[in-house]
Amino acid sequence: MVNPAGPIMAGGFETVTLNEAGVEYSLVFLPDKHNDELQAQGSNPVFYWLPERMRLARKSNGDLRLSFLHFVGVQDGQTNIGVAPGQTRETSGGVLSFAMTGAPPEGVLRDAHKQILERMQQGSRDRFWQVKPGVADRSTIADIRPIPIRSSTLRLMITDQDGTQGGNAGDPFFVTAQGAGPGSLIPTAEHPFVVNLGTFAAAQVEQGLLGTEVPIAVTADLTLPLWAPITRLHMTANWERVFSHFTAQAGASWWWSSADLKATWNTLRMNGDIKVELEMDRTIPGADNKEAMVTKYIDMLVAMWLDQAKQVIFQPMPEVQDPGPPKPGGLLNLFGWGFGAGFSLNFRRDRVEIANSFTFEVDEMYAQPSTMGGNVDGVADLLAAHPELKSRYLRTLYLDNWDRKITTVCRPVIKWPDPDHGVSGDPVKFASVQIGYPSVNGEIAWSAHDFLPPRRPQEVDATTSVQGEGAPVGETTPLAPASSPTLVYASGSTSELFFARQTQKKAEEVTGAPEGWRPDKVFVRRTIQFDEAPSALDDRFTRIMVEANEVNLDPGPFGTLTDSLNVAVRADNAGVLVLTPITINIDLTASNQIVEVQVQAKGESPDGGERPIVTFTFTMADTGEHYKERRFALYTGQPGRPPGYRYRARVIIKGTLFEDGEEWIGPWTDGEGSGDLPVRVPKKTAPGVTVVSQV
Repeated sequence: MVNPAGPIMAGGFETVTLNEAGVEYSLVFLPDKHNDELQAQGSNPVFYWLPERMRLARKSNGDLRLSFLHFVGVQDGQTNIGVAPGQTRETSGGVLSFAMTGAPPEGVLRDAHKQILERMQQGSRDRFWQVKPGVADRSTIADIRPIPIRSSTLRLMITDQDGTQGGNAGDPFFVTAQGAGPGSLIPTAEHPFVVNLGTFAAAQVEQGLLGTEVPIAVTADLTLPLWAPITRLHMTANWERVFSHFTAQAGASWWWSSADLKATWNTLRMNGDIKVELEMDRTIPGADNKEAMVTKYIDMLVAMWLDQAKQVIFQPMPEVQDPGPPKPGGLLNLFGWGFGAGFSLNFRRDRVEIANSFTFEVDEMYAQPSTMGGNVDGVADLLAAHPELKSRYLRTLYLDNWDRKITTVCRPVIKWPDPDHGVSGDPVKFASVQIGYPSVNGEIAWSAHDFLPPRRPQEVDATTSVQGEGAPVGETTPLAPASSPTLVYASGSTSELFFARQTQKKAEEVTGAPEGWRPDKVFVRRTIQFDEAPSALDDRFTRIMVEANEVNLDPGPFGTLTDSLNVAVRADNAGVLVLTPITINIDLTASNQIVEVQVQAKGESPDGGERPIVTFTFTMADTGEHYKERRFALYTGQPGRPPGYRYRARVIIKGTLFEDGEEWIGPWTDGEGSGDLPVRVPKKTAPGVTVVSQV
């Protein structure tokens, strides 16, 4: 029984080109080597198809297997994960993923099968291509199969690179790709590719996808097993010369061995009495040595030639074996060519025409290199007809919004006490801050830090928001940030900066968060821990009153909800009233002249009564270089606006043993807010003045 042997190139090939939706698809067909024999036994002939080019594969829903992602962004340490505070990073490029296949659309393949069969039934065809109708009772007139592939190597050509990699990471023309190399042995298989592109390479690819020519191509280098017939191995003999040669040799020898006969055949061939012609396809591997091919079949040709010799020269021809030992008294009987009864040399011209030539056909299968390529195109035509599909295949990712984080910069705004330099400052022992952000289940995770007085408080500007230079705290620097979600930078000449960092979540990812929370907001809890108020005996020019030692600036379980990236822990937010400098508008000209400034904060003290009156005294000795700035500070511990206050001036002129003194008090004057307090000292006769004593 004959089976299909595989495709053969002897009969050439047929190309079928079909059009679907404006796109042409071509298939190349080859016949099976045994098509005539298959039909002779009642089987179907077989034809093999191979795609002429590759195309973009499609999903089961008809979408192209292609996606181009253009990414671009400027990321900074405040808002993007992976970038240290104070640093920025610019990124741009693209990622292209696609799949190529040699399989034509189902409808195209079906119509191509139909068309090739119609061709084969029309007109005369050679034995490989002809489809004979009415052979047996076949349900189909032929079998159509994809061509077998022995090996496949995929190559990707993109932009100006012939290969899968070009440039270095970060270069504008950087290209690196995966997917090239050994491919499938099935023509209908899909071959996926993923390509990473630098900025300029990505721009080329994107514009190519939207244009008429895409700078991306895929080539499959194939090896196909094909049959290539040696059309004819033909032998002819000049039998008169052959007869003469044997006649002369028979007179000199009683027998011929098999080696003698092979030598005789070679001699006759070399003399031209026997001719061997080889017609073959020299393009197949191993066909470059004709003599080697003839030698390969020489034993077979000798046997064929001897069969012909039986008909032309030797009559009759006994069938005997190669020589054994001669028997005593018997005749020689060697290789069937000894002298014996019924043997004779007789040239029979009537048999020459019958045995004049011999033709032997040889078929060989060889490995045929072939190439199947294709461009990544068709996207522009699709989008021209359906522009609404653009976002399905080409998308842009803005990395500014990718892997977001919230970095809250916390700093203390405190005038730190510095007794060594005569600066009382804010009586703050330390300040603390907590930054909270919800987890996915709504629970608040807190990051906390305490701000302590710096080593050199006189160099700290409590109003600045810029980090100073100097040695970092521990091993933490902006160039080598810690792995902790919080960072602290400071030096001896600046207040600490505390960085609280959280990964920004999406609103739908968090359940049960406190009311009012949004993904860009954090919870803040700030605390000021005050020292005990200094005694008036410590500094007669400064009066500090502390009504609460610990002050929570953000009351409530979750503190304050804010979207600010800068959080100041300010001592003056703790209900602080600070009046400095307190001055008078006159010069005292005598040592017996005294002016007292009385200041009283409004509102109730912690015990429920009025707040006490604080008095500052001015004398002639305080003028010039001996002048000391007067300062009044009240820390209520009640966050919000500081309380109002009132003040008045009292004038005292001391008397002597011989003269009486004078004293008068001006009216109370109301004031609001912290700042300087210039006091106008009233004359004794001014309106609202109360004279206490007069001479």
